[in-house]
Amino acid sequence: MANNQQELQRLLKIIPFGRANAIHAEDIARGLGYPTGGNQVETRELIRYAIQQGCVIVSTSNGYWRSNVKQEVIDCANSLKNRADEIYDRSNELKNAWNHANPNNLIP
Repeated sequence: MANNQQELQRLLKIIPFGRANAIHAEDIARGLGYPTGGNQVETRELIRYAIQQGCVIVSTSNGYWRSNVKQEVIDCANSLKNRADEIYDRSNELKNAWNHANPNNLIP
């Protein structure tokens, strides 16, 4: 699906305001007519596009919602940073494991 203003407007009609109204990616995908299997890649890409366009969409394991609450945005941003840090650490651990097992064929 193309990320454009038309799709963005369709998305914003589906994602509600307020944490209590959070909606799961699969339900968003269904509402947009996007694939609902796997990780809803197209839906998540459209959500990223919406954020890049200035929409304040936050999420937790309970789903996505639009927010005008500063602390919700801070909490979501911190959660994303922590996940990124964990992935970075895992990447380094994997390279270190390889290098330990293959001292003559190191990954820099």
